[in-house]
Amino acid sequence: MKVYSTLPTPPAVGAPPSTEEDTGLLGVIEPVLLSEHVPGEILPLPRVLSARDLTVLCLIAVFLITNVSLLAGAGGAAFVFFGLGFLCFLIPSALVCAQLYRLFPGEGAVYLWAQKAFGNFWDMLLGFFCHWWAGAFGLIVEVGAIVTYLQALNPSWLQEPWQQGMVQIVALLLALMLCALGQRQLQNLINFVFLGYLALIVLIGLAGVVWLLGGHPAQGDFTSQGWQISKANLPLFATVILSLLGMEVPLNLGGELTRRRDGGRYLLWATVITIVGYFIATFGILVVLPPQDATQPVLLGNVFTSAFGETVGGALSKLTDVMLVFYFLCATAAFNLMFARLLVVTGMDLRAPRSFLRLNQNGVPFRAMAFQVAFNVVIVAILFFLVPRLTGGNPLEELAVFLITLNGAGVVWELAMVGLFLSGLVLFVRYQRQLAGHWIAPPLVMYAAAVAGLLASCASIFIIFFAGSPLPDALGNDQWVYFVALVVLFSLALGAIWAFLAPEPEDVMGLLALQQSQPAEAASAPPLVRVTPPATRHSPLMR
Repeated sequence: MKVYSTLPTPPAVGAPPSTEEDTGLLGVIEPVLLSEHVPGEILPLPRVLSARDLTVLCLIAVFLITNVSLLAGAGGAAFVFFGLGFLCFLIPSALVCAQLYRLFPGEGAVYLWAQKAFGNFWDMLLGFFCHWWAGAFGLIVEVGAIVTYLQALNPSWLQEPWQQGMVQIVALLLALMLCALGQRQLQNLINFVFLGYLALIVLIGLAGVVWLLGGHPAQGDFTSQGWQISKANLPLFATVILSLLGMEVPLNLGGELTRRRDGGRYLLWATVITIVGYFIATFGILVVLPPQDATQPVLLGNVFTSAFGETVGGALSKLTDVMLVFYFLCATAAFNLMFARLLVVTGMDLRAPRSFLRLNQNGVPFRAMAFQVAFNVVIVAILFFLVPRLTGGNPLEELAVFLITLNGAGVVWELAMVGLFLSGLVLFVRYQRQLAGHWIAPPLVMYAAAVAGLLASCASIFIIFFAGSPLPDALGNDQWVYFVALVVLFSLALGAIWAFLAPEPEDVMGLLALQQSQPAEAASAPPLVRVTPPATRHSPLMR
């Protein structure tokens, strides 16, 4: 087993990696991050991912069937809001990320871009913490969906909050066991399960067609009034933007692609499939289910029962619920591995605990993923064990705490996206001469995309705060603003403290230069980085 007692020695401090494929159009630009300089030597993560793999991971992040139920009650306006979200946020996100990745590819891409655009402190706050903190909460959304579809199998199951919490904790631990697999093994499993998920979406659309061909009227509100945008349904725009967060997340694994130049390719296919998939699912659910059922994710299987009859439809309904339980278990593992890479890359730069760099025998950073699971277990314990005791078992107050927490995390993620779009504008202007001939779209389109994404993110944040409380019987509007702001400010305070305490890249590179220039003294000094790559299959040192 190979152990580095000091940092690996590159050809020279500040020298770029050897290939343009690894460095992007501009190579390495000072001040360099250590993770950018010699990532393969510090942490030999296997380069086994393809553009297809990133496409699947991206779709897991942005294409959730449960999101359709959140808009189903709006009737035809659901298509309008999705269309606005695609035009103002999803497509701009894909364009800006693809262009930035062409400039600066690498592991933990959003963190790298923020460092290049804004420098120290802001790279940790906006590039790392705001993405990681909000993304870590995404695991709760996935395991929450597992509870939903277990209840769909039998409505009498999991009625008590503590029961739901226990199931979520078990699901988190099971997903962590999946994460212990090799990256290629886990990705093959995720890809296979996602094919079943896509088949489900096609069946939902087919159910809508069968329903209409059978002479039944569409159940949703498709009248002229149903297509209108009003103050009453404006919060759905924020819901759509929150649903479409995550286009950039697979690029956290940018350093693990077999060919890094393929990193931006997934964005095109993921964008197209997301748009088509959401429209198909929305069509099928709105056509077949009445509004009071369409807004309940647990009743998704009723689409098949209504369209195909009790025998065939009932079997498809049960199969759908079982498949979605397993799908969201794999999606939890996918979220875990994607966001853990942010912990890993900051660990490479000595700006997060070095223990996150420890690889298991399958070559994956298991400790970083275990940390995220432990974090989510604590959050689940608070939401499903502590909060019900404090509220006296009042379900409305329990739901209010849950919504405040998730909306606060959503605002933090949208602030991260504000940082990403600003990074795009800054770097596009700074390197416009070098980008000549290398734009993925005309420069005017790229600038417009960054501005559109920035405005959509800000508008969504404003709507979350000021469109009114979603639970007026439990929380007044002022209370809603206060508590969501409290979650956001607490999160940003934690991020600011972490960013302030993190060492600056120049200091880390200075220590590296000192080790190289004074090898005798460095040999006796405490190790700057100690990394244990995976052991071979028959190594007696394997643990």
